[in-house]
Amino acid sequence: MSSPDNQSTASRDADFTKTWRYKIGLTMIIVGNLGILLALAMPALGVGAGAVGVMVVGGEIVSLASIVFLGREGFKSIKSKFFAFVKASYTGTVGRSRHYIGITLLATNLVIHYIILLYLWDVFGASTAEGPPPVIWGLDFAQQESLVSWLYLICEISFLSSIYVLGADWWGKFRNMVVWEAAAD
Repeated sequence: MSSPDNQSTASRDADFTKTWRYKIGLTMIIVGNLGILLALAMPALGVGAGAVGVMVVGGEIVSLASIVFLGREGFKSIKSKFFAFVKASYTGTVGRSRHYIGITLLATNLVIHYIILLYLWDVFGASTAEGPPPVIWGLDFAQQESLVSWLYLICEISFLSSIYVLGADWWGKFRNMVVWEAAAD
């Protein structure tokens, strides 16, 4: 017979993931985070700020309440599974299609930066000290603010996702491209 002290950590984690406490805790984390994500989309649907706030706070409370069911073992199990998945997909071999998707995302980042630069050039060229904010590209000031905010958000997401999609080996290739090494004679 083996006592609980002699069992390996992996087997205890595997046993804990089969319990009802783990399943309820994991479900609560998923439901809580989905509530928060849904709350992010609610303003676009015309829902008031109060309802959005209730969804965000409710999602946070449900996610935090999952700690009661998960405990330390459940949290460690979820964390180890998540990081193992991320590490395996990031350090894995990158095929041709994944490479092209990553390069496209990286190019999207650069193109959006240039679009924002052109926008700023037009805004500063049309601005006056005494006049109201100018209409640029057919957009009033509030629409311009929204456009720039979304462009920056898309730009950052595309950059971070491109680095992840390109994989760990890409950094070595990029470094070799920009680091000078003397030729061996």
